[in-house]
Amino acid sequence: MNYANKASKILLCSLSIALLSGCSNSQEAQLRNRVTALEAENRTLKLELEAARSQVKTAVDAGSTQCTFVDLKDAPAASMINELKQLGVFAGEGNSFKPNQAITRAEYCHWLFNAYNALMPEEKQIRLNSSASQFFSDCAADHPLYPYVQALAAAGYSIGYEDKTFHPDQPLTREEMLGIKLGVDVGKTLDPWRSQMEAVWKFSDGKEVAERFTGYVHQDYYVSGPHGSNIQRAFGKIGALHPKQSVLRGEAAATLWQFGQFGFTQNTTAACLLKSKTGKET
Repeated sequence: MNYANKASKILLCSLSIALLSGCSNSQEAQLRNRVTALEAENRTLKLELEAARSQVKTAVDAGSTQCTFVDLKDAPAASMINELKQLGVFAGEGNSFKPNQAITRAEYCHWLFNAYNALMPEEKQIRLNSSASQFFSDCAADHPLYPYVQALAAAGYSIGYEDKTFHPDQPLTREEMLGIKLGVDVGKTLDPWRSQMEAVWKFSDGKEVAERFTGYVHQDYYVSGPHGSNIQRAFGKIGALHPKQSVLRGEAAATLWQFGQFGFTQNTTAACLLKSKTGKET
C-alpha cells in the first residue's frame, strides 16, 4: 500500500503539471476527472493503511499482555504470576519464569518496586532516587539492580541488615521477604512482637524466626485477601514457616499480587486492577 500511495501522488503531480501546460477543453476535463478519481483512491489507500496499522498494534499489545510464561503448568501461583505479567511487573524475563529457582534479595526488591508502582496510584508510587547517597556499603551504583534497592531504602523501608549491608546477590530467606514486604504493606517499620506472632500463627518452628522479623510475621495475619496473606499466597497452608529457607521465584511473585491491608482503604490486587482496565474478570 505504501507503493500504491506513492504512485498515486506521483501521478497526481504529473497530471497537475499537464493541466498547467495548456490543453484542449476535452482533454482538461478528462484530466480533471482522472485527478478526482486518483484523489479518492489515495484517500482510500490512506484509510486502509491506518486500519492495518491499528490491527497490527492491537495484535502486538494483545500478545505482550496476554501471553503466559511457558513453565507455570504446575506452579500454584500461576494465575497470580500471569496477572502480574500483564501489568508489566516481569518485563525482560522472557518466556520462562523459572518458578522453582531461588530469588536473590536484589531481584525481589526489583520486582517489589515494579509491582508496587504498577498497582498503586501515581501519588503513592515509589520513586527512583539517583541523587541519594549510597545506602548500603556492599550495593554500589555499578550493581544492575542498585536503583531499585536505593529507591526502597530512600522511601524509608528497612530492607538491609543492621550493619548497613544489603547482600544483593544472596538468596532471599522467607523471614527476610516478609520483613521487606510487610513493611511496604503497612508503610512503616514494625517493632518485634514474638508473643503475638506465636499466638496468631502457631508455627511449630516459630522460635526460629529472628527477633527483628517477629512483628512483620505477626502482622501478615492481618493483611489477608482473596488468596490469603503473603505467607498463604506464597507457601499455602503450612504448619512450619522454615524462616531461614530460601524463597523461590514463584513464591516471591505470589506475595506481590496484593498490597496493603485488604478490606481497608489500601487494598489493591493485580486482579482488581486488571478488571478496572478491561472491565472483565481475569
